[in-house]
Amino acid sequence: MAKRTKKLTAQQVEELIQELLTQGRNVQKDDLLIFAEKINGGPFKAAKTPKQKALSMAAMKKAVLEKFDCKTVTELRKNKTFAMAFTSQKVALKSTEDWKKQYRIWVAVPEDERNQTGVTCINGIDVLENFRPWHVFDLNAETAKPEDIKESFRRLAKNHHPDMGGDSRVFERLQKMRDSLLALMN
Repeated sequence: MAKRTKKLTAQQVEELIQELLTQGRNVQKDDLLIFAEKINGGPFKAAKTPKQKALSMAAMKKAVLEKFDCKTVTELRKNKTFAMAFTSQKVALKSTEDWKKQYRIWVAVPEDERNQTGVTCINGIDVLENFRPWHVFDLNAETAKPEDIKESFRRLAKNHHPDMGGDSRVFERLQKMRDSLLALMN
């Protein structure tokens, strides 16, 4: 059906409605869609899915500071938990990438990095970029048992073990995730 350039008049729409009603059957969803397409002058365009907006540096910085109940970067650097996590490491907090690393560690996986695909991705998460064992193992932190962690690891190991054609870096990260979760359980 060609796209209509002129709008239909009320009389033309009434004629289309009468035509629809005289078909001698109950009006169904498909009938209404055909009717709407006639009025539209052709098929409707599919809605575009909006792209995920990347977090700004300010938003990531704010989230990390809130996580530690700090108001400034200076206060964050003096925070014992934050400092202990990076003992003997120099942590840069100047660029967007620096704050994105901290956001990944302390807050969450950024929205624009979810549902990824690729060799290093499991359950939509790039395991080399993000350490999110509960999500990667597809387990609930409140209900999971050590047996569930081991079973999930075995299932993932079948696909990601280097002997099975998997990436050795991904397999090492899976082992670290498993060990971390099991250590939490004890």
